[in-house]
Amino acid sequence: MESILPGLVPSPAYLLDERGRPDFRDAFGALAARASQILTAVTRVRLSTVDLRRHDLPELESMQVLVSEMSALSLDSEARGLMQMPGRAPNVRFLIGLLEEGCLEVRSAPLGGWAPDFTVFVEPEGPRAVMLGFHAFERPYPHRGPALASLHGGDGARLAAIRHRELWESAHDVGPALWSILSRAERRATHAMSAG
Repeated sequence: MESILPGLVPSPAYLLDERGRPDFRDAFGALAARASQILTAVTRVRLSTVDLRRHDLPELESMQVLVSEMSALSLDSEARGLMQMPGRAPNVRFLIGLLEEGCLEVRSAPLGGWAPDFTVFVEPEGPRAVMLGFHAFERPYPHRGPALASLHGGDGARLAAIRHRELWESAHDVGPALWSILSRAERRATHAMSAG
């Protein structure tokens, strides 16, 4: 099987950890840069860990994010805090833009369940890779223990895409609620800046 990321030893799977390179952020970024569609299933949304900009996703047409836990109060608090941070506010604005374009869709499947978290990277010819395990963009990682994820291609990616579709079809749309929370945080930050 060919290597999923250029320069890696050919293997049917590749284990990532927080000490090595590529780590989660490196691998996710490299795969996302080539993907026309990204299919993600994560337990909960953590806005503070999202570190993506438009230039990271030049080919992206669609991103479908499944969450099993979504707290409006937590997201509101987190979004308001991030809008006060000049280095993080662009991430929130980017997510708002993706939601408004219809490129980003978010659904909740509180009764669906999956383990572990996973992301499928789909290129025009089909599913290219699936990343299983710990999903976090931040460095350093939020705990002292290992942060492990693995990459699989071929049949693994195709199977994960099928499973994502099954979960997606039974989940309910929370994109408008997420847009409302993020937009409200952006308006508050804009108002605070103009008043100050």
